[in-house]
Amino acid sequence: MMRIFIDDGSTNIKMLWEEAGKTLTHISPNSFKRGWSATFGSGKPFNYLVDGEKYSFDLITPDVLPTNNVEWQYSPLNALAIHHALQTSGIEPQDVEVIVTLPLAEYYDEDAQYRLDNIERKKKSVMRSVELNKGSGFNITKVKVLPESIPAGVSLCADLKPSHSALIVDLGGTTLDVSMVAGQMTSVSRVYGDSRLGVSLVTDAVKLALAKAETATSSYNVDQIIINRNDAEFLAENINDPAAIDFVKKEIMSSIERLCKRVNDVISSFKGYSHVIVIGGGAPLVADSIRDHVAIRDDRFFVADEPQFALVRGLKLLG
Repeated sequence: MMRIFIDDGSTNIKMLWEEAGKTLTHISPNSFKRGWSATFGSGKPFNYLVDGEKYSFDLITPDVLPTNNVEWQYSPLNALAIHHALQTSGIEPQDVEVIVTLPLAEYYDEDAQYRLDNIERKKKSVMRSVELNKGSGFNITKVKVLPESIPAGVSLCADLKPSHSALIVDLGGTTLDVSMVAGQMTSVSRVYGDSRLGVSLVTDAVKLALAKAETATSSYNVDQIIINRNDAEFLAENINDPAAIDFVKKEIMSSIERLCKRVNDVISSFKGYSHVIVIGGGAPLVADSIRDHVAIRDDRFFVADEPQFALVRGLKLLG
């Protein structure tokens, strides 16, 4: 049976699996609305039925269902997003085993002990049935749940001396997870999770700015504007009011600064680490600020080559 490693973040589903001796990856944005979409021309709509409710994948409408909350982890929408990622991955529909994640604040309690109730709740949620209208679906037969951020440090920590320790900073769409682990992964010294701090701080601010610029759009399109914030041509093509482009750019930069400050405030509470690794979809927004803040040697500061896939690569190493 195929095993698929999944980082089911609030903004995108990231997948990794092996097929025909190759390691493959796939990313799928979480952009769904209630109700089904119409068929037109040669386009293929992705219409689903989950728990008796109809949903469809839609990158355009500004009325997409929110995923920037902790309940997303246990929701029908989460299961739907995982199945949609499977459907768009190129894998033939079949029985599969999946390894998924939970934010640190959901996986561990205040004493750094497993929150078994949440882990079981997550398993049950992912196992729910998701039907694709006029198509074959996947059957998830087994679910394993692991914590976010920590697995991403496996490859780095394996090469560290036992006296060293790594601070792993994982900034996603909705959550900030920070963990401090010993060299060679012999122990986890401390974990911190904030389920209300993520790139959504920037996305929400920019969405409001775009609304003032006569540009109501989906969260996916807002993210693209943030990513391409220094591309004048892209902004001109995607912001309806040309006179508001500078205003939108200013809101993007000021919200990124606020996000960096809040992330660094959390990092300031950690002491004694020798190495730092920054991962997650928000890594490109905050990595330079974190580097300046921690003032650690350059050869001990790492930003994952593909920050969004760092976690699933770590999950694979853990098996």
